[in-house]
Amino acid sequence: MTNDGIRAAVAALRKKLLSVSGIIAAAGFVLLIIGFFVGSSVGRIVSALILIGAILFVAVTKRAWFAQMLANVIRKNTNEDVYHYPPGNSMKTLLFDDYQSSVDGKCVVKEVAEETPVVPSTKSVAPAMTGMKEEKAKQFEISDFFDLDSDIYLTDMEPRSEFNVLLNKTLVALREVLFAHSVVFFWVNRDKQQLVLEAKSTDSQNFGSLKRHSLDRDIVSQVARDGKPQFHGRITPISERELVRYYESPEYIKSLVAVPVYYLDGVKDQLPVGVVVADSKAEDAFGPETLGLLGKFTKLVSALIKSYTGKHDLLLDSELLSSLRRMQDRIKSDPSEYSVLTSLADETNRLVSWDYLTVTMYGEEKQGWILQKVVNKAGTTYVAPDQLVDFGGSVVGRVIKTNKLELIDDWSLDQRVRFYSSEPVESAGSFLCVPISSFNRCYGAMSLESRNKRNFSGNEVETIYRLVESAAASLEVLYMNDLVKDYVIVDQLTGSFNQRHFLKRLEQEVQRANDFGDDLAYVTVEVDDRQELGERHGKEGFETILNQVARLLRTSIRPFDVVGRLEGDQLGVVLVNTAASDGYLWAEKMRKQIASHIISMSGKSFSVTISAGVCGLMDGMQRDELLRGTSQVLHKAVEGGGNLVRVF
Repeated sequence: MTNDGIRAAVAALRKKLLSVSGIIAAAGFVLLIIGFFVGSSVGRIVSALILIGAILFVAVTKRAWFAQMLANVIRKNTNEDVYHYPPGNSMKTLLFDDYQSSVDGKCVVKEVAEETPVVPSTKSVAPAMTGMKEEKAKQFEISDFFDLDSDIYLTDMEPRSEFNVLLNKTLVALREVLFAHSVVFFWVNRDKQQLVLEAKSTDSQNFGSLKRHSLDRDIVSQVARDGKPQFHGRITPISERELVRYYESPEYIKSLVAVPVYYLDGVKDQLPVGVVVADSKAEDAFGPETLGLLGKFTKLVSALIKSYTGKHDLLLDSELLSSLRRMQDRIKSDPSEYSVLTSLADETNRLVSWDYLTVTMYGEEKQGWILQKVVNKAGTTYVAPDQLVDFGGSVVGRVIKTNKLELIDDWSLDQRVRFYSSEPVESAGSFLCVPISSFNRCYGAMSLESRNKRNFSGNEVETIYRLVESAAASLEVLYMNDLVKDYVIVDQLTGSFNQRHFLKRLEQEVQRANDFGDDLAYVTVEVDDRQELGERHGKEGFETILNQVARLLRTSIRPFDVVGRLEGDQLGVVLVNTAASDGYLWAEKMRKQIASHIISMSGKSFSVTISAGVCGLMDGMQRDELLRGTSQVLHKAVEGGGNLVRVF
């Protein structure tokens, strides 16, 4: 027994001495002392008997107390509570702990009050570690919760790459949640009736290498067609060949679930744009609860598609602005038609994927629309530059004539020609032709061709249209600059085009009217009695008269009509989109207006008259024929006495 146990026993004995039993024991001890001092032997015997009786009484009545005191001493040494039985037969609530440690192979049973709820102990006993270090708790780091090495955070990814990265991470998480063998995402291409593999998460070495699968009778195709989810729990090796087609050889798939992915774009009767499919090698691995879980993931995929689509549109707009800026900078450094067309081709190459590019413009030398620029990236046989375009029988000619773009998704369904009948081009792929037009005129057309069907999306077509529109505006500025240069050398007397530039403009308008089938009227004006007026007012006086007549003509035409000075002091007028009859009415109005106009010179006031010849453009008529016809009728008007208008 330890010192602590002895001290505890003494303390307990001291406490008991205060009780009745303690008083009896003390009285017996006092009588024994008195008997030793009494001289009589009888007194000593009596005292001894009384002490023995007191001791026996205490031992009998306090037997339980001694047992309790001994248990307390043992408990102090072992640091455990050992149950002791109370006296009597009263019922007690006992607690036995399965997780307790034992003392000498014995278990501890505790006494608790009946109203006290019994709660099992959760105390665990640490195993004895001999010669081993205690294992430390796992220390979590940021890399356990955040992908530090992901390209999404390290670089600014373009929308397509970012979508693929996020979609792959989603499929990896879905495969782990479902304990699936493979999880795959397919796009649904309804135009081509195909499933296009976009992303997958799998451990299989047997996954197919094909990116495109035709819509068939397999499970994924069924979901793509009707938009109804499906799951199968007992796929046999025989049915696997028909139901699962994205493995190169049998993978022994037993369970499969496929759900549709939607992207709402305002189209009625919306059909899936994609399908998510998961498979397993265990039977009945998926059930209705799996469809609910997959529904949450497909909502996430739909959100990724929406984000990707929005970012892709913004990226196209941003790239278009960058292309426009680069194009303008290039044109500023080299303001020429060649610079405009070259920069247009270069920026188109940055914005859209294509195999062939052409630019058709009007050629002065060949008097027709020719292929001024041809870019062949595919390296196969295609049209060559400087080829004359069949304006009336080709798609490019129609685009220039109507000033409207045309998109052909599948050439195999179209029997027309692109440029001319003998063009060395295969009838396959897709074709886009955009007019190069400004507010006032069409300068030509740019065409893009791809060997793939349906290569150009709606957003890409709109982007190219805006880019070509900017190029046309640049061409307009260049041509206006040329006009300004021409006006620098206009006829100083009349303020109209001189003969050289006027005849050039007349030729252009005749060619354009022939190409587009438009009307054109040409008027030649001559002042009557020129010799007499020159003798009366002198050379300077006649020049003043001619200047006044030219000014009246210029103020009476539209902005796109043209007035010029010809030989013999004649004035020519080109009336665009005007029939010969309307040209006659306009000339008659001018004859009356000039006849009533008062000219003041050297203190004298007078008026003059004019004669005019009008000729309307006929089919196939060229510039020189038009000039000859007008001269003939003008000569007849002069011979008729002047102040007349005659029509060819």
